[in-house]
Amino acid sequence: MPLPSSPRPGFFEVLATRRAYTTLLYLLLSLATGGFAFTFAVTGLSLSLSLAILIIGIPVAVAFLVGTRLLSVAEVHLLKALVGDGPAEAPALLPGGEGWLGRLKVLVSDRRTWTSLLYFLLHLPLGIAYFTLMVTLLSLGLGLLAVPLAHLFHFNGSFNLDLCGGAWIIAHSGLALLLCGLAGLVLLPLTLHLALLLGRFQVWLASHLLVRA
Repeated sequence: MPLPSSPRPGFFEVLATRRAYTTLLYLLLSLATGGFAFTFAVTGLSLSLSLAILIIGIPVAVAFLVGTRLLSVAEVHLLKALVGDGPAEAPALLPGGEGWLGRLKVLVSDRRTWTSLLYFLLHLPLGIAYFTLMVTLLSLGLGLLAVPLAHLFHFNGSFNLDLCGGAWIIAHSGLALLLCGLAGLVLLPLTLHLALLLGRFQVWLASHLLVRA
């Protein structure tokens, strides 16, 4: 069952949409969660392959694959809580089978075990991109929005607007202040809409690699 997608609010309505801010939180957290998932996947694969010739390599590999399934379940629930809208079916922690040997065989042969590893390897570069993009846009939007507010509180007229050092900006500082405020007012909802779009993409990716691979 695929994860549900987020609702699509109006342009400025997104500023009052709780889901937009929780999705933004997920995207910002992706830098940390992606780093952990990537490290787990690379370390687990390296240990499992390097210890494959030893007896201890078998329990290490099994623990790694079980941990992969556990992380996939945790990721689906995190997406459900911060990005999704409504109940969603999480993947089973362990695949079905007769006895532990049967379950172990299915665990190794189940395609979703390996697509989950692929998801975790992709999570770090995506998390870096999400974090960088959201922080940059939020900083720019809030900075532009703060320009006319900062000028408003300088009643003595000593506030100096010099965004680009251009003569036009100096000559038309009032219009430049207005344009900065409008640009910030437009950029902030655009950032939240982009966050919802990226959240829907992450839900789509998780649906195909973690849930119904």
